Amino acid sequence: MTAISPRILISGLFALSLMSACCPDTYYCDADACYSCDGVGCSEVDPPERPSCRGDFECSDGFLCTDIGCVGECSIDEDCEEGTACRAGRCVHPTEPEPVPTPGTCVRNADCGDASLVCRDGMCVEDSMSCGETGCSCAETGVCSDGFACVSGECRADDEVCQFNTECGEGRVCLNGECTSQCAEGSCPTGQMCEEGICRNIPVTPGQCMENSDCGEGRVCLDSVCFDGCSAGDCGEGRYCDEGVCRVDTRPRPFCESDDDCRFQCVNGVCRTPCEDSMECARVDVQFSICLEDVDTTAMYCGTSNEATSDCSADSPCSDGRDCIDGICR
Repeated sequence: MTAISPRILISGLFALSLMSACCPDTYYCDADACYSCDGVGCSEVDPPERPSCRGDFECSDGFLCTDIGCVGECSIDEDCEEGTACRAGRCVHPTEPEPVPTPGTCVRNADCGDASLVCRDGMCVEDSMSCGETGCSCAETGVCSDGFACVSGECRADDEVCQFNTECGEGRVCLNGECTSQCAEGSCPTGQMCEEGICRNIPVTPGQCMENSDCGEGRVCLDSVCFDGCSAGDCGEGRYCDEGVCRVDTRPRPFCESDDDCRFQCVNGVCRTPCEDSMECARVDVQFSICLEDVDTTAMYCGTSNEATSDCSADSPCSDGRDCIDGICR
């Protein structure tokens, strides 16, 4: 066995110490790159893949939306994932530009630049109604995706709009897709006024607010308009709580949910009498004197004359400033 020279042994140990010295930490970044080290050698670590985002709401907790995607917040390098270091409170790779925050601030829905987003409390957020490509606001286009209709500038689910009075319940009429109260006594829910015997929405003034604090205690900012905030059950007569905002309840009130609720059949929330011709209907009820065909089932049932001659709906509004009342332009 050949003896190792002391000089060779010392040189080898010195080389190993130099190699270790070049990699002082298991992970570190300099001005050019980030490195992962194992005490023997170091390899560069690429920056992480960043999810694209339209606002902070699309980033995980502890991350902010910027022009380069979701970026982590930090105080020291140890707060950051590998491939990044803490620079001015943001986790970035040395080769990445300084990220510009894009939190999704807004005043109106249009500021969000995406039809699936709405402006709430000064921030763009996804609309919980998930109305598809055309989004949940139709104030400008008048267009909504399948299963939704444009009512008062907002896309609403088909089951939340009406066409005929029969869908609205006693003492209410269908006005431009909304079930609204008749008001011979002048009593309308907050947010409406009595006009020609019908409660109509009081026009709102956009640009009132950018965030909830602009509206005062107990109120919230929705699409730059201040509304009463709420929890379930505290909005008062004729109103309901919808995602933390008090709204006038203009939803249809179905008389039935299935045929079991009726003597004969339930059609679109209304109990109907089957028929073969209109004479048969008139003998049963003069208000439902027309024998109609259900387009979905081809079943025949008794309906009103307005249902037979309707020329408008929430999807096909009246022209020339007329209203669609009980399915007829007036």
